[in-house]
Amino acid sequence: MKPRQVLQIFTVAQEKTEPKSLVIVRTVITILFFAVLIGYMYVQIVDVRLDTPVFSTIQSRDEEKMIPMPNLHFTYEHQFTITCEINGRVTKTLSEDCLTRLQQPKLSQGIYEGIFKADGLNFIRNDVETLEFTFTVNNPGEIPITDLGIGLRIFDSKVQDPLDIENYKETNTHVIDNLLSLIDLNFYRLSSQQYHIIELSRIRRNVIKEAWWNILGIPPSYMDETYLNSQLETHPFVSFDASTNSYAKLILEMRSWRVPIEKEQKAKTLFDTIGQIAGVAGTLSILYAFLFGAGPSAIQSWGVVQKMKCFGIKKGVRKHINRRYPRLPFVHTSKTIKDDEIDENVNDYDEVLERLDAVERFLKEYVVDADFLEQLEKLDTENKNNGK
Repeated sequence: MKPRQVLQIFTVAQEKTEPKSLVIVRTVITILFFAVLIGYMYVQIVDVRLDTPVFSTIQSRDEEKMIPMPNLHFTYEHQFTITCEINGRVTKTLSEDCLTRLQQPKLSQGIYEGIFKADGLNFIRNDVETLEFTFTVNNPGEIPITDLGIGLRIFDSKVQDPLDIENYKETNTHVIDNLLSLIDLNFYRLSSQQYHIIELSRIRRNVIKEAWWNILGIPPSYMDETYLNSQLETHPFVSFDASTNSYAKLILEMRSWRVPIEKEQKAKTLFDTIGQIAGVAGTLSILYAFLFGAGPSAIQSWGVVQKMKCFGIKKGVRKHINRRYPRLPFVHTSKTIKDDEIDENVNDYDEVLERLDAVERFLKEYVVDADFLEQLEKLDTENKNNGK
């Protein structure tokens, strides 16, 4: 049997036992409640889909012996040069170790850009702990009063450079967006005649490789990335010599040798919202019962709609029953009534038959709803015959 057939039978049955206006009101309210429930489910699904993941941090107790030096990007509106130096307490380092990894600034789209790529260089605990840069402006007279300083961006050298995203092999959109969010995380302006100290800390991050099934709560796969966090301190450049073109100085050092782990997690899943959806469905069911009652019959367990005078349903049902079942109510007797009085009440054979007929019709239409059952049985019989 098709659902449409059952719905048609149900509608016909309701129209026989209820005023047409009540059937219309029931239908409208039912459609409205279903629309509210479906709309709420849609909002919840979209909310889960667009939910911003959160990161939980697990602190590390162990200190790293070595941490990779960062990659640096320098930008400035005027031509400048850079020198660098690696300072080690025990390990002997040459200036060439740093300078060979330094690309002097070149003009590109009106901006001079320089790059330092660590390429295997590491900070070593209790040994190589600082990386120093000195900046020199070729023509100091070109520097305006409103000078913004040299732009500096710092990235972890062991992961993909966000400024070179075109060569990134990962295709997951969420992972790419997470990487691009690091572009300005460690961005600074190095001011003229200032001594800048930047303390670094390294963080390992497990980023979700987003897929559609993640909203169901199925554990996702992760992409391991690392990034740097930093803190800048600025001091006056006391050793500044006006006879030179020195502009500023930068020192990079490690603030912490512990590398915590950040794990990305979804705050919401679709299964988390099932309880909320069930709560809304229950609330709508209670409201429907309050409006129309919860009884299976059209004449019992009425709701507010049937009882309110403005709808006229109560009066209409009473008129309908009086018109369709004129021989009701039933014959009532008590023990105090004599037998001859009872005989006088029921001696009219035709009247008894009319009352029985009225009772049968009343039971069929309001209690048992035999017509509804007969139509269901008829449809089942037809389906069986068609299937043969």
